[in-house]
Amino acid sequence: MNAVYIEITNACNLSCSFCPCGKAASEASPISLEKHRMFMSAELFERCIAESATVADNVYFHVLGEPTLHPDFGQFLKKLEKTPLKLNLTTNGTTIARVSQSILECPAVRQVNFSTHAYAELPRDAAMRHLQNVLEFCKTANATRPDMYVNLRLWNVGDATSNSWNETFLAKVREILGNNSEEAASGTQISLSHFCSRHKSFNITGRIYLHQDSRFEWPELDETRVKSTAGSCRALDTHVAILHDGRVVACCLDYSGQMTLGNIADQSLVEILSSPTAKSLREGFEKHELRHPLCQSCTFCKRFGK
Repeated sequence: MNAVYIEITNACNLSCSFCPCGKAASEASPISLEKHRMFMSAELFERCIAESATVADNVYFHVLGEPTLHPDFGQFLKKLEKTPLKLNLTTNGTTIARVSQSILECPAVRQVNFSTHAYAELPRDAAMRHLQNVLEFCKTANATRPDMYVNLRLWNVGDATSNSWNETFLAKVREILGNNSEEAASGTQISLSHFCSRHKSFNITGRIYLHQDSRFEWPELDETRVKSTAGSCRALDTHVAILHDGRVVACCLDYSGQMTLGNIADQSLVEILSSPTAKSLREGFEKHELRHPLCQSCTFCKRFGK
């Protein structure tokens, strides 16, 4: 197994239309929504990383939520340093000016992914301010942490409403990072037209990349969705996830715990992954069978062939 997703918080400071956090914000009152914003305790986090180290080499700090909002984010990084685990951090980047030093000084951080497609739904002034901070982080990372990978994500290919933002984004990337890039030196410029399903990642400079992809729809138990029992997934093969309350779920997209396999507070991760439910799901994926209703309504698994 490559990675364990540890949802250190399900709280987010944005309300993007493509994310369940945004959907919850549009449907719930501020009071009821606040009750559902949870932060993993330090004790549970220590249990999570200790167990993760027995089955994987890498961790993420999210399923839902913006991990840098956790009040103990810096301390969690220090705790991670005491393990052999490496962190692939995914963030919307809105708090990067505040947490950049902690990230850059932590040798356990292997990669930082910035979800810059989220800025397409923000007021332009706010979007440009956040992007400026993200690109300044990239410059510093390139100089002080050349071993660390940084992905600038535009996961909105095919969404015409995002085209204006994407062009603005690329122009700003060229302005701030372009002079140092091999592409600029050779006269080649990254553009949106370069994207294809087999070529999604483009080097900007050093280990900083632009990563483009199409949007995906989060799976839900929705009777109106088209369902299919045929398909495969890498859940329980390359990864597993732990929600903020300790529930272990088979898939990194199962934010509501529909495929709960156990709780990390009660069992070891090895025991949970050896449970009959986990074995059945894994066997189904190997046989190209989607055995759980959530999987049957998931469009993301269509990206994997037999």
